[in-house]
Amino acid sequence: MTKRGSNDRKAKARRIAKARGIRVTEAHSLLLQAKNRNDPSSSDAPAGEPAATGETHELRIHRTAADGTADVLDGDAAARAVWADGTGTLTAGCRCGWVNPHAGPRFPDLPAPHGAEPNEQKHWRWYQLVAWAEHAGDAEGEPSSDEFVQDPSVTVNDVTRQVIFDLRLLLHHAQDDREAVAAAYEAIETLLRTARVRVAHERAQGPARRPDAGRAGQDGAGAPEQIPMSLDVLLRRTDSGRSGGYWELLAVEFAAAELRRLVLHESRRPVPTVSDGPA
Repeated sequence: MTKRGSNDRKAKARRIAKARGIRVTEAHSLLLQAKNRNDPSSSDAPAGEPAATGETHELRIHRTAADGTADVLDGDAAARAVWADGTGTLTAGCRCGWVNPHAGPRFPDLPAPHGAEPNEQKHWRWYQLVAWAEHAGDAEGEPSSDEFVQDPSVTVNDVTRQVIFDLRLLLHHAQDDREAVAAAYEAIETLLRTARVRVAHERAQGPARRPDAGRAGQDGAGAPEQIPMSLDVLLRRTDSGRSGGYWELLAVEFAAAELRRLVLHESRRPVPTVSDGPA
């Protein structure tokens, strides 16, 4: 990518970050995802070359071909590879020379329901972008996720998005200790389900009829040590009674379930129906 093209996209990322109340590097990740992956990459800088001034932290993808040869992609070509490559041999890197030191999960070779890519595969692809975004944000001195979510001007919707970003980073150790990572996601699912049930009860019956089990879950009983600050903030804000929160909690609960299945390489469990019972 040319220096001008890189700077134009960074300026657009800053505008999106300001408008949506998200970190600049996450806005940059969204732009990389939205880039037409079928466009020719004639504007990309030579792969593997050192970054030019102003491009120090540009996405780089390391890919291993079927014959074992290594391939390095930068900028738009890297973004297209993340969303189009089906080999699962990609590793996130950066033009500054950083390479993700974590193996992360293997590419989930799961059947596509109705021809659509399973969410587990989408989470795997997002993991590559989020790993780079975390590195670039730290290197460029952006506020950390913990600082960002505690700003009271940040909406619950944006906190929810940040929680899902942060949960994906637990995939760092998905191959080092698969059982522990899967157990963390399962505990987070349970925590969110308890909080969501409490919100549903409050909507139906009012705060005075709040179930005790929901309060115990909100106090963090049984929560994994890996729980990110953003999730703690989301739980506190939805517990305040001012923000609703049911659909936000459900979105994160579903994401945790999908990430757990990604770690375990499981397909989505079928939803029980009346006909599924004993004959």
